[in-house]
Amino acid sequence: MRRQFIGAGVAALLWGTAVSAEDLTVGGHLVSVQDDGMGGAALLVDGEVLHENGVIYLDEAQQTLAGVTVVTGVAGPGGNACGAAPIVLALPEGAAPALYGPIDSCRSFAMQVQPEGLVFSTEPLPSEPGEVWAWNPTTGLTEASPEEFSADPGLGWDALPSLAKAHPAEAMKLAPVLTALQAGLGADYPVFAERISDLGSGDLTTEGYLGQACLKYTCDGDWAMLYLETASEGVFAAWHVSGESEARFWPADTALWPAEATAALRGAVGE
Repeated sequence: MRRQFIGAGVAALLWGTAVSAEDLTVGGHLVSVQDDGMGGAALLVDGEVLHENGVIYLDEAQQTLAGVTVVTGVAGPGGNACGAAPIVLALPEGAAPALYGPIDSCRSFAMQVQPEGLVFSTEPLPSEPGEVWAWNPTTGLTEASPEEFSADPGLGWDALPSLAKAHPAEAMKLAPVLTALQAGLGADYPVFAERISDLGSGDLTTEGYLGQACLKYTCDGDWAMLYLETASEGVFAAWHVSGESEARFWPADTALWPAEATAALRGAVGE
């Protein structure tokens, strides 16, 4: 999940705008990315290799921050295991080019351009806080305090219609939903949160909302389900841990579950 940042004097960019650049002239320097045709790429500045990786993409737009010209992009091993991560190429006048990154992370970052530097961040999830990294010409690329996941206090049950086609992690931004899950699941909440935050989808149903997700590499054994009933403002959760014989439920008494939620649960456990 990626997001844009909106604020006065702030420009927001998404990594989807990054392109592989063959030749760019930036700040008097010739910048190029060369693909070796065998799963590798190299970033060159004025003919000198500055970085090598599986894939390297540079953003078309350049920035001038605190008097320093910079080109941003992403680099990584390629493939599906881990996405490419942010890089910053600084081209200071009268000094040697410098590359910062890639950030050591597999998560998807958004970039916020500020007058004196850059901020890279990932979406906070129920299972883990959002990563925040900052770059400026003085301190370079440094990790900042993470952004914890939290519900939006302004989102209550009246916001349930906004969950059309929404991942279940979005449903947990409704304040009464997150409060109910944290209180009801207790010590099991982190296990549920890990599964419900990963690969998944959700949508409105006849009676409410249903979202399902699973861990990427153990999807059959590690999954979670979240059902919200509009009429009763009820929250119902189920999850399974790989290696365990049975799924877990909350509320534990499934006789309390509405019919639509029960049907979804039966489908999840393969009945």
